[in-house]
Amino acid sequence: QASGDLSGPGRGAMGRMEPDTAAQDHAWWKLGTQAKVKEKADASRRSDLVRGFELAEMLELGMGPGLSSSFVEPAEEEQKLTVLCEGKHYHLTDQNGKILLTAKPFESGFDIFVPSDEACPTFLLRSSQRQESWLLTSVRCEQCEARGARQCGTRELCRMSHYTEMVGDGNAFCMDVELPELRKDGQSHAVCSVCGKDDVGGCVLSTRRPKWNSRQKTLTLDFRGRCSMASAKNFQLEAENDPSQVVLLFGKVGANKFVLDYGHPLGTVQAFAAALTATHWK
Repeated sequence: QASGDLSGPGRGAMGRMEPDTAAQDHAWWKLGTQAKVKEKADASRRSDLVRGFELAEMLELGMGPGLSSSFVEPAEEEQKLTVLCEGKHYHLTDQNGKILLTAKPFESGFDIFVPSDEACPTFLLRSSQRQESWLLTSVRCEQCEARGARQCGTRELCRMSHYTEMVGDGNAFCMDVELPELRKDGQSHAVCSVCGKDDVGGCVLSTRRPKWNSRQKTLTLDFRGRCSMASAKNFQLEAENDPSQVVLLFGKVGANKFVLDYGHPLGTVQAFAAALTATHWK
């Protein structure tokens, strides 16, 4: 055989082997690719299955999306609730004494729980170091869950800012509350980094300013007979575009008891959170 000639018994020339080798390489690549696609599809189906089981378990435990959203959506009519203070815990109750929400202090704010799940908070209320800025969020975004998203964001529910103003010779505590923009159907937009808007940019409520009583040397505000005890924590919120409308009233009626009246556009947890932020006013 000539030098360099690789042909021989049972072997073809080099030029006739290249197409066969290429075809084999392509076949192995195709099989490998198909295996990877199948593996990804199987993993996706397993993830969806696990997600389905998780949601089913949450529903069985009373933790479905509708539960937290019922505390978030704006009230259709005026609500009259009560806030009870037990040690460092605050309970929001209805007129029959049923506990609707419980707030427990946590670092720079409060964890807020629904009665059916006291192991994990449903809402988080956090403040800045000087307690001048507050942020209320839901730990789960119901809109993400409703869409079956694998990545679920947290939903921002409102922001509150505190400051003081001189009224006569008195110093009045003030609060501004910024709520998400309302949709045409009257429900609030989801402010979520995953599925919704990324800023609040909606309705703004502000503290109704008290008046200085020069004879009594004190700040006074009409609470329409709903508040029976003087307290620095007593306040009212009014709509920025309609100062005549009282949207929220929080007033002391007992040693550890406050009334909380609120209406549209506030939801239950936003009203409760606004009251909680005022508990450090003294």
